[in-house]
Parts: sequence; C-alpha cells; structure tokens
Amino acid sequence: MRTILRSSRYRRQRKVQHLKPTRERAGQVAEDGHVRALRVLETLAGMQQPAALMAVAERSGLPKTKTYRALRDLQSHGYVDHVGRSGYRIGSRAVALASLIGPRPALLQRAQPVLARLAAQSAETATLHLRSGAHRVLVLGAEPPGNSARRIATIGERSPLSSGCGGTAILAFLPPSEVDDVIRTQAGSALRPDLAEQLDRVRREGYATSRSANHSGMNGIAAPLLDPDTGHALGSIAIAGQEIRLPEPTLLRLATPLLAACAELAPRLATVLGPSSSVRLESLDVTIQDFLGPQRHPGRASRKEVVGD
Repeated sequence: MRTILRSSRYRRQRKVQHLKPTRERAGQVAEDGHVRALRVLETLAGMQQPAALMAVAERSGLPKTKTYRALRDLQSHGYVDHVGRSGYRIGSRAVALASLIGPRPALLQRAQPVLARLAAQSAETATLHLRSGAHRVLVLGAEPPGNSARRIATIGERSPLSSGCGGTAILAFLPPSEVDDVIRTQAGSALRPDLAEQLDRVRREGYATSRSANHSGMNGIAAPLLDPDTGHALGSIAIAGQEIRLPEPTLLRLATPLLAACAELAPRLATVLGPSSSVRLESLDVTIQDFLGPQRHPGRASRKEVVGD
C-alpha cells in the first residue's frame, strides 16, 4: 500500500512539474505577441503607405503569417487600417497615440529654436533624431534660409543606429550591452570590428561623421544629446547637406557650433524624455491647446506643463 501511495504521489508531482513550465511558456508567448504587434506597427509607420503585407513582413523580418496576425489584431483595435488590395496603413488610433506621447509641445518648444539657429549658422539643414529601439527616427528639422540646394528633412524617417552619423552618434553612448546587441543584429561579422572602432572614435571626439551613408551624395555630422544623469544618449542633432557643399574640412568646422547646440539642448530634452523627467503629461486636448498657444484660444486660461530647465 505504501508503495502504491508513494507512486501516486510521485505521478502527481511529475504532472505539476510538467504543467508549470507550460503555463510559463504560454505567458511568454502572449508577451512576445504584444511585442511583435508593436514591432509590426513601428515597421509600418516607417514605410510608404499603404504597404502590402509581404512588404511589411520583409521589412520587419517576420514570417508572413505572424505579420498578418499582428496586422489583423492591430486593425481590430483601430491602430491599423486595411485598404483592400493596396495593403495597410496607420490608423487614427495610432495617430492619436503618437500625438499624446510625442513629439510633445514641450519638446518642440525647446528644440526648434536651437535647430533653427544651428541651420542658420551652418547654412544647411539641422535635424533632431530620437532613438527607437535599434533605430533612430527623425522627429524635427530646421532648414536654412536662402539655400535652394538644402536637404529636405523627412519627418518620421527611420534608419538603423549602425548607419549614418545621426544613428552612430546615439549608438556610441548607449549602455555597452545594448551597443553589443545592435552591432550583433545590424552589422555582419566582417563589419563588426570596423563599427566598434568607429564608435570608439565617436566617443573620443564627441561627434560622428558620415558620407552617403543613408542618402547618396549627402554628407553629415552629428553629436549626441546626453542625459546628464545617466550619460546615455536620448537622441542626436545632425547637420547634413550635399557632399559638394560639405567636404570633410567643412564638416569638421561645424563640430564646434554643433556640440554647443547639443550641450544647450540636452539637459532641456532630459526634462521631457529622460528617466528623471519633470514634465507632467497632459491629455491630448490640453496638449494641442498648449501647442497652438493662448492666441488661438483667447477665452481660455493658459495651462502650462510643469517643467524644470
């Protein structure tokens, strides 16, 4: 009898041990599905729209079936719209979410004057880039007056952190483990030593340069916007233009005003985007009212975000 009871207890214990990992795996699958949907949404946002299913799958690096499921889930909640054979495009709910979380009026108010002054000083286009995972996104630009050959900033342009001065200026100042992850996933084994050496040079000099990295015939220089508390990059400012106008000696002369602009903007940006941000996030309607300014709403009291420069 003791042998039978012991055997029964052993089978129950084995059953519980077998089921527990299964539940953990199920939870992990659900979490991965959420992350996958965000990955697909981010990929679609960086593409010309509407975009076909296969194009989204190829750009995101996911199988067609998983991409389709993610798009259908996003569509059912209003984050993505399906426009028949033309494919998918960003839905109104995703646009509203983007309006809520950035770029916020407090960010625009701080960054725009700095970029405009830098564009005037350099006679070239100045752009603000923010990190988005292993990529950087162009969120704001200022074009110089009187330069018909200027680069036109494409808001929302998304590029790998390992490519172009705007990306490498950010990548060089991320935590080492995150730098290693980006290098491993974005650079081939033959290119990894060169990229690691390039990032070391960026850290020493404080800025990055690039030549036709993301746009043929365009040269650029960029510097990081460092969080004063962590020392890690929140984003970067870049100056870019036609290579005939920006040969290497000219690029290097722009390093001084560029670094000064980053030193001015970085602590202000940290109050909006840094982990120790002091900005109180308002609801969408208040955000829009503040951005438009009191002159558009003369009968309303002005509500300001709590900030600390």
